[in-house]
Amino acid sequence: MPAERHRLVPCASHRGVPRRLLILAAAALPGLAPAQKWPAQPVRIIVPYTAGGGSDNIARALGTELSRELGQPVVVDNRPGASAMLGAEMVARAAPDGYTLLMADMPHTITPSLYKTPYDALKDFTPVALIGSSPLVLAVNPNFKAQSVKQFVALAKAQPGRLNLASGGTGTATHLAGELFKQQTGTFITHIPYKGSGQAIADVVAGHTESMFASAPTVIPHIRSGALRALATTSAQRSPALPQVPTLGESGVRGLTVLHWFGLLGPAGLPSGIQTTLHDAVARAMATPTLQAKLQSLGLELTPRTAAEFGAQMETDAARWVRVVKERNIKAD
Repeated sequence: MPAERHRLVPCASHRGVPRRLLILAAAALPGLAPAQKWPAQPVRIIVPYTAGGGSDNIARALGTELSRELGQPVVVDNRPGASAMLGAEMVARAAPDGYTLLMADMPHTITPSLYKTPYDALKDFTPVALIGSSPLVLAVNPNFKAQSVKQFVALAKAQPGRLNLASGGTGTATHLAGELFKQQTGTFITHIPYKGSGQAIADVVAGHTESMFASAPTVIPHIRSGALRALATTSAQRSPALPQVPTLGESGVRGLTVLHWFGLLGPAGLPSGIQTTLHDAVARAMATPTLQAKLQSLGLELTPRTAAEFGAQMETDAARWVRVVKERNIKAD
């Protein structure tokens, strides 16, 4: 009978051998060893941008503390290209073993509205941990006439199309925040896209353009030096990094909250045990004073969330940007 094939028949050679030694020998056989404790090798964080930017700085600061928590090296691997789609695709196609993660940010949920991505920004990833977020800042040249958002809107309405609003490029968070601002205030302000926020900020500082929305980590040094003047932030509450700057809500522009978040994603199918281990390790790392100080110095507000809450936020953002892109008829460059 078939069942007979699976019967364990005592072997004469086993007689007299301690059972403990037999168990140890069996454990050494291929395929019979107990599952390895995760992680058993270095963890790689893919950053889909060049080195030195906000995502890169955050990933490296986190990686230092996270490696201590995991007991394994955490390697930051910059893979820029194709509007961050190159790095994201690498993670989407990686084995769901927890050793390849993506340092994602809010544009991850914007890109599908503008491009045909080689992955599904939601279904092909597993949310692991939200690290933090920073508001965008409406910044102007110091010589610009408007001293407040109210004055800025009044000037824009008095001279439709005369004022300009720079951005880091068509379809970026800085661009879409500007589109929402124009929609909410009923103004027509000329959009001037640049190939990166660095160039846009430089031209606002030089006075070639008048204003822009920029992420807090990139614009705070210019505000503190006096090279730019902040009119408002896109957060619901005032930013701890810019406590003297009012929010758009305080300034009379209701319902316009945009937070540029940063978080870790894994490939779809990541086992729940590994997801939990990673999430908890990130939480412990972020609780250390060293990492908190580093992230806050970058203008990041730490926003601990469960993995499920992080995933829900991504879904909400993706739906929002689809609507904004469609309503404003925004096309990719």
